[in-house]
Amino acid sequence: MQLQGEKTQEQIIEELQQQVDDLRAENLLLQDQLAHKEQSTAMIAHDLRGPLSPIMNYAQMIARHAAPSKDGAKFSAQQLGKKYAAIQRNTGIIIGQAQRMSRMVNDLLDSSHLASGKFSLIREDCDIVQLVKDMVEQLRPIAPYHTFVVSAPDTPVIGYWDGDRLQQALGNLLDNAIKYSDEQTTITVTVSTTRAGVRVSVHNQGASIPSADISQLFRPYGRLAATRSRHGSGLGLFITKSIIEAHKGNLQLEPHDEEGNSSEKGRGTTFSFELPLK
Repeated sequence: MQLQGEKTQEQIIEELQQQVDDLRAENLLLQDQLAHKEQSTAMIAHDLRGPLSPIMNYAQMIARHAAPSKDGAKFSAQQLGKKYAAIQRNTGIIIGQAQRMSRMVNDLLDSSHLASGKFSLIREDCDIVQLVKDMVEQLRPIAPYHTFVVSAPDTPVIGYWDGDRLQQALGNLLDNAIKYSDEQTTITVTVSTTRAGVRVSVHNQGASIPSADISQLFRPYGRLAATRSRHGSGLGLFITKSIIEAHKGNLQLEPHDEEGNSSEKGRGTTFSFELPLK
């Protein structure tokens, strides 16, 4: 006779089987996460390698331009001007690529800080108009076949923000705009004041993002089906959104019409964020 509260052999086997099934499911999940991590690590490594090649190549070109002539020939003022212009252009590319790599490293560190709750801001007075202009000038040398247009107020727009973080966020948006639009197209950055603060938008003339994919945009390591042929860590938009939200702002993909045109000028994609001044 079975006492009340005792389990039958069948119940015990059932529970053990359930535990085995749960462990198997957890094991499959861990394997999937490990495979995902390895894939993401490979993409990040590819991204970090990308700027290294132009850094090394253009550094070598600078060394050649700066080297004295082997035959002792003197250069005319015009020749010296060309050498100086070439050195300026090459150093600009090196600096731009190094800053791009720095943003990637910061994105990696910030993803770890967000996971551990250690993400923080260092706020001070910051002019968003000057910040936007500086970021565009940093990126011009590494995207010489794109046209950059900045539309901003003529006077400073000062807010109490973390300028370095905002440079990182805007740099990510501009990197995306370059990566996902063709050469000979225009990237437009617009700064405008709002009732509560400031709005910044980055518009490119590349393909629009399908509505069905929007939910995947801001997830860490997220990759849209249409962009998987292009390498990327999948962290840029996630980190950018986290930076903007830490400032009590919001980042969004601007809606487009039924023909796939962005709400801003022409076809393409527009990301915008709004920030309070304090």
